[in-house]
Amino acid sequence: MIRQKITFLLVFTLMLSTTVFSQSRTTIVENVNATKAGLVHVLNKTGDTIILKSSTPIYRFSFLFHTQKESVLMDLDSKEAKIPLHHFEVGRYTVVAYREDAVYPISLNRIESIIKPKDAIADLEEDVLRASLSDDEQRKRNIKPRHNASSDTRLASAANKSNEAAEAKEREQKALIKKAAEDTARKNQALAEAKQKEQEQRELIKKEAEAKSKQEHALAEANRAKAEREKAERQLAQIEANKQAIKERALAEKRREELRAIAEAERKEAEARVADVKSVTTDNTKHEKKEVKYNISVIQDGSVEKQTREEYRRENLRPNGLPYED
Repeated sequence: MIRQKITFLLVFTLMLSTTVFSQSRTTIVENVNATKAGLVHVLNKTGDTIILKSSTPIYRFSFLFHTQKESVLMDLDSKEAKIPLHHFEVGRYTVVAYREDAVYPISLNRIESIIKPKDAIADLEEDVLRASLSDDEQRKRNIKPRHNASSDTRLASAANKSNEAAEAKEREQKALIKKAAEDTARKNQALAEAKQKEQEQRELIKKEAEAKSKQEHALAEANRAKAEREKAERQLAQIEANKQAIKERALAEKRREELRAIAEAERKEAEARVADVKSVTTDNTKHEKKEVKYNISVIQDGSVEKQTREEYRRENLRPNGLPYED
């Protein structure tokens, strides 16, 4: 039991020392969004290599040195990348992994220098590809396998010259390829920025058009509401005018009725006066007939008061002015 505790303590101490050693050489800050997107970014146990493992292919990555403002860009097209850090000096870097869905920056701090291995590859791109790709993938990309150094120094010295020329030519070709890739990357980045700017411009034009459309719609609604309000006012005015006309016609009709009543009353009054005059005339005529002093009419209905001849002669004179008795 005690041995197990001691063994556990030694293992824990060894792991802790390894972690501290790793952290003393290089530190890395986790990008939470990258982790959620399936991009693992960690250091190896010795802290001299950064390991990227992705759920989707990483088609490119870059290193930005903060102090010198220099960047290294290279194509990868693999789900896993192992980047030896002895190629980079002490300082702060930003490692950017490019995937189809997004770009993920990762902060890296190189604290101590790392001694290059004896068989280290000088070219960063070749070193990364050889460390990251399988043998089959390297053959597909025309990456020649590395040959072990010969134990015969004479053969090695004889082959060095030809190998140096081939390596120089290969480095030159790689430099040209790298430069072309960087130019292509810059061109793609410029195209992406131009495309983004164009998209932003289209969005701005779209928003302006939508704002203008909303403004025109609001103006049209205001004009329609104004037209409806004016129409309603005209209808109310027409109704009031109709009511006033009906009222005036009623008053005029009432006035005509009053005038007709007055005329009818005056007519009846005139007829009554005429009737009264006729009645008076008739009465006077009847009275005169009754006052006839002498009448030889044959009317015998009693309507005429007759005088006898003797009465008439006693009360009247002859035409020559002499009494009838003379």
